[in-house]
Amino acid sequence: MTLVSPQRLALAGTVSLFALSAAQAQELSGYDLGTLILYGDRTTAQADESNASVGIVEEEDLDDPTLTTVRDAFGRVANVQQGDSTLTGFVIRGINSEGQTPGIGAPLASFYIDGVQQTTEGTRRGARGVFDAEQLEVYRGPQSTLTGRAALAGAVYLRTNDPEFENTGAARLTFGTDNRKSAGLMVNGALSDNLALRLSGEWYNKDNTVEYPSYDGYSGYDDITEDEYYTARGKLLWRPTGDDSTRVLLSFSRSNDNPVPSIVSEGTNRGDVNGTLNGLYPVLEGNAPILEFLGIPSDAQLGILTVLEEVRETKVDSAGLEITHEINDSLTFTSMTGWSHSITDIRSMNEGDSGEVTSAASEQDQTLFTQEFRLNHESEGLRWVAGAYYGREKRDNWRDGTYFNPGFLGDPTQPMFIGLDQSSDVEVSNTALFGEVAWEFSPSWTVIAGARVDHIQQDNTLTVSGVGSDWEFEETVFLGKLGIGYEFANSDRMTLIVQDGYRPGGAGITAAGDTYDYDAERSLAVELSYRGYAMQDRLNYGVNVFWQQWDNQQVEIGLAPDTAIVNAGESVSWGGEVEVGYAATDKLDVYGSVGFLQTEFRDFDTGGNDFSGKAFPDAPEVTAALGYHWGADTGWFSTGVLKYTGGQNSRFDNGSPDKLDAFATVDMSVGYAWDAFKLTAYATNLLDEEYLIYENSAASLEAYGAGREVGIQLDYTF
Repeated sequence: MTLVSPQRLALAGTVSLFALSAAQAQELSGYDLGTLILYGDRTTAQADESNASVGIVEEEDLDDPTLTTVRDAFGRVANVQQGDSTLTGFVIRGINSEGQTPGIGAPLASFYIDGVQQTTEGTRRGARGVFDAEQLEVYRGPQSTLTGRAALAGAVYLRTNDPEFENTGAARLTFGTDNRKSAGLMVNGALSDNLALRLSGEWYNKDNTVEYPSYDGYSGYDDITEDEYYTARGKLLWRPTGDDSTRVLLSFSRSNDNPVPSIVSEGTNRGDVNGTLNGLYPVLEGNAPILEFLGIPSDAQLGILTVLEEVRETKVDSAGLEITHEINDSLTFTSMTGWSHSITDIRSMNEGDSGEVTSAASEQDQTLFTQEFRLNHESEGLRWVAGAYYGREKRDNWRDGTYFNPGFLGDPTQPMFIGLDQSSDVEVSNTALFGEVAWEFSPSWTVIAGARVDHIQQDNTLTVSGVGSDWEFEETVFLGKLGIGYEFANSDRMTLIVQDGYRPGGAGITAAGDTYDYDAERSLAVELSYRGYAMQDRLNYGVNVFWQQWDNQQVEIGLAPDTAIVNAGESVSWGGEVEVGYAATDKLDVYGSVGFLQTEFRDFDTGGNDFSGKAFPDAPEVTAALGYHWGADTGWFSTGVLKYTGGQNSRFDNGSPDKLDAFATVDMSVGYAWDAFKLTAYATNLLDEEYLIYENSAASLEAYGAGREVGIQLDYTF
């Protein structure tokens, strides 16, 4: 039975696909829709054989102008969403990809582009566009036995289109409100009978909907009012045997990303990320005696007293070498070499301006090298994978700044301004052996077993204002996975899996120069899934129910830059996803998904705040999507999706986290397609729903989600 997706639509859910024969697909839609495969699952390339809870967004959806970036696509997947700012990662089942420790500790979920694992900063800001992308896969829940150090919460894989052995090309122009402009270009060609090259590039620019009028005049003002990125990519495919039995795929990409901030100081439109003077503005503003005492002109902008909103520009270079060789009909060898390097230039928007007495500058230089070898075996009733992995990561960070000292107001003998110089050098090496087997030990019954042995070594050098300290961490851990599956007479499948998760400990330093360390984080997850098809395979459905317990969960507390990581004693998360897709006619597909989530810190007392009994931040209790695709290859077409996000806690930046209200948005597009041209009108957040994605009422900080965008997109293929 050949696996295909209806109208090339994959429901964003658990291995969302239809199982149709080639003849059935031809009868249903008029053309063969092709085979749906997976790129991120190390156990199999066949989507219907995967035991993972994976949501798939296919090329047709990624080409829709309502999806501009990878983060836009997360709204199509149940229990998955983007983070609340460009200073965090993505969120899977209530767990941020950086854990509850944005940017400080090891990630809990990784982002891969063409098999290359991206750095933490490269995940936040980098190759975020989806032009010329083939497929996005979101793996929910622990992948620790197969993916290792950065997979306790899941993984995201973006696969761009590989070179083809024919001359093709594509171009795209998009214009929208808020001065949105973007362009994409792809050319593909065969260099010889066994060598093909694909080149693509994408550029995007849009005005920030937050204007920050009180910052006008600073040198960095333009950088926080224009959202801009570009990516250039090249992929070279060599087939030495002339077919796909041996493939050598070399990829390289370079991107530059400068996303705009969205956090503002409530009621003042001042985006003071550092929060140094948020509570002092009402006292100082217009108070001539205090300003005179401080030696500040009464008409001066108070921004000079604090480090203003920061500009963060990230350059990312990534390279990958993927070699696959079919040893025989049942055994395949894979080698995946990945290298990713990101440099993030961080500066307060007033840095270097004449007359500014407080400012900051920083740089984060991150390099990640990985090498993995795998053997995959597949035969009747038996499937297994065995592999070896090596990874080495290096993070060099420094930050220099001059800050206003609030203590000066109460004690004039204290210095009015404080200089702070910080640096950290972190090196992490990870060596692992892993494997997994699925064996049909009895008709309809399959046992699943997996294991990973991980050796992790981490060296930290931390320095504040010339005072340094060193810290080392080394540990070897065993991670296990055990499950059982049953296939019903109608080919529906039920699977129960139990598996371990692990994240190593570490050390850090606060803005005040205090060093701290934290223990490793562990989890145990149980997941029950059911997948099937009905109505002559026009209807597919998937249901997951999961429970995960966390011990020593690593959580960041405090307001940047004065943050630290502590261990929560115990926490739990549980919930599930229900996902359905239906090919109603040969031109209309409808899909829906609902994610349910409950999270709770069972024991988390920092000594200053007790968060026990509270839900995780950015963990909505309900997420849902309902959408449709209508149309054929040519003629009129339309798409639409209603997305709902339930109430959730904001980040724990203060002792009592703010509760964010539920919200719903609608995206729609309509257009007409010719043989070579396609013209699409689109609207995101059509009803212009206003909703908060972050709030810290104690510091008067908040951030709104993206407002309505209306535009038009022109595509041309040649």
